[in-house]
Formats: sequence, C-alpha cells, structure tokens
Amino acid sequence: MINRLIVSIVAPLCLLIAGAGRAVAQNVFEQTVSFDKIVHDFGDILISDGPQSCEFTMKNISDKPVVIHRVITSCGCTEPRWTEAPIMPGETGTVSVEFTNDQGPYPFSKSVTVYVSGLTKPVILKVRGVAHDKPRSLKELFPVSSGPIGFREASVSMGQIEQGLSRSIEVEMANTSGRAVNVRFTDMTPGLTVSMAGTTVPARSKVRLACVIDTRYTDGEQWGKTPFTFSAVVDGVKYPEVMTVEALIKENFSSLTESEKRAGALPQFETSSLELGAVEEGTVLEGEFVVKNIGKDAFRIYKADASEGGVTMKLPEPVPFGEKGTLRVSVDTKGQSGEVLNIVTLITNSPTRPIINLFIIYTVK
Repeated sequence: MINRLIVSIVAPLCLLIAGAGRAVAQNVFEQTVSFDKIVHDFGDILISDGPQSCEFTMKNISDKPVVIHRVITSCGCTEPRWTEAPIMPGETGTVSVEFTNDQGPYPFSKSVTVYVSGLTKPVILKVRGVAHDKPRSLKELFPVSSGPIGFREASVSMGQIEQGLSRSIEVEMANTSGRAVNVRFTDMTPGLTVSMAGTTVPARSKVRLACVIDTRYTDGEQWGKTPFTFSAVVDGVKYPEVMTVEALIKENFSSLTESEKRAGALPQFETSSLELGAVEEGTVLEGEFVVKNIGKDAFRIYKADASEGGVTMKLPEPVPFGEKGTLRVSVDTKGQSGEVLNIVTLITNSPTRPIINLFIIYTVK
C-alpha cells in the first residue's frame, strides 16, 4: 500500500467543516499549484445575453517559478487567455475563458485543459451552464424539489480526486416559493462539506452552495465512484438526501519519484473485452479477465465499478511480480434488452495505470 499524502497546504478557498472547525485544502495539484475552483457554472443564461466570461485563479504553492505553457479548450465556442509571464512562488496567475453563447439553446459543458510547468499532467477545468432562448420559471429550472427549495438535478459529479486531497464544486439551489426560507445542511457523508453564504434564501432567488469532498476524512477506505449525500433542513423541516455529489477516488502517487513510479505495479491484461454472445433475457453470464503483473510491486485492484446493473465481481488477491490473477465477473441480464456494452472501471495501485477500463459485450434477445 502506497503511503498516503497528507495535505497541509491551505488553498485560497477554505471552509469550516460543520461543527468541527477543520480547514480544508482544496484543488491542489501535485503540491505545485492550487486553483480557486475547477468548475465555473454560468447557470441559466439567455442567448440574447451574448458572450459570457469567467476567470480561474491559479496560485504557485511551490518553491520554484511556474509557467502556464498553453491552454486548450474542447470547443471553438470557448476562447482562453492566460498569464504568460512566470508566476513566482506565492504569487497568482489567471486563466480567463469566454463562452461565445451563439450556438442555440442547450446545456453546455466545456473542458479547459491547462498545461503548467512542474506538473506531470495537465489540469482540467470546466465551464458549464444552460443557454435558453426565452426565460424560464425557477420551478422549471430547478425541478428536483425538497419543499420550497429546488435543484437542477439530483446528482452532480465532482470528477476525479486523489487520496489525501480534496476538491470543491459549486451547486446552485433555488428558493422557488414566495417567501424567504431559512436553510441549513445536515447528515453529510463523512468527507463532504456543504455550505452557503448566510442561512436565509430570499423568495424566488438562487444561491450557490460550496460542496467540498476531502478524502482525508474517509479513512482511505473509499475508492472509485463514491456517492456523498447531504440533507437540508428548511424552516425546521428536514428533507432527507436532497442531493448526491459523486467523486471518483483514485490512488495518489505524487510522493513517488519517477523511478519509483516506473518500478511500480504494472498490469498486463490478456484481453480488455469479453464478448459473451447473444442470450435470452434473464440469463446469468460468467466470464473472467486474466492479468499478469510485469511491474516490481504487487498489483492490487482497490475497486471495480460497472456502468450497468446486474454485475457482480470477485477481485483477485494482490498479484506479485511475474504472477497472474483473475478478475471473475457474473452478469445477470434480467430486465435488459438489445446490445449491451458494460464498462468495468478498475481503480488500481499502478502508477502508470491507476484507472483501467475493461468491457463486457453481449446481446439480450
């Protein structure tokens, strides 16, 4: 088991975890830079509003200058600008993004890939929102309701988080009623913090919630796709599990040297896909993936998640160097039909392959 990296750096945005008074370091990347946020949500905008702009602030938390080499967006409808001069230790730079907002009414989510010196991989930022051709009511925009408050959706994704680190995301909440309400949050899954500015939400208005997932408070036991839930108490009335924030938790290799990473576990699967043919609905299919470890450290699978239901898996014991292990899968096709592509995502201790996707393919007649 790789030693856990305990983060003690305080990032620009710090929140108190309910009742515990613990400061949380957020959005830190390889102990080199931190970002004030990794997602900017424009919320609801009208096409007639024209282009929309936002800014991400990056702080150099290392002891050497860093440079933003380049920034690439996933769509021509987003135009980036960034600080080109070297950013000294303790200083900040910015990445600005303009969304043209000229492609019609639709929900949008665009990736902004930032390449920074000193990082082994780029930082992925997101800009998102919903463009409308005409105004909508709050109840239309926030259909997931808990009494007078509403959310756009019942679940949001935080993306990937390495063990020992934390990430933050903003979620919009609306008071769809005609009166002001008092809101507080409770029953948060360990590791999750939810807060907002103040406690009162005016009538027919929106507020932003700061949601932070800190893996230091999950005892290193959570891996892969992990749901974090919270409840809301509105004017003294409790609404259970009003929202789920999901994160994909993976191993943290930042404390390893490059030579240690190269010497780590290295899985070599005999096949990346199982084609199980055509079967009648309700058939239980069996299969296996065989893996050989060609790395020096023992290969371990922490968790396996399937994209579709009805899948159970038996993970192999840690696989020593030069040995083979077997991941056994069982698929119950009850309730399924047509061609099915089931993606199995493995969370592993391999520095070069921390996340592995395998595929189970079959047809239900």
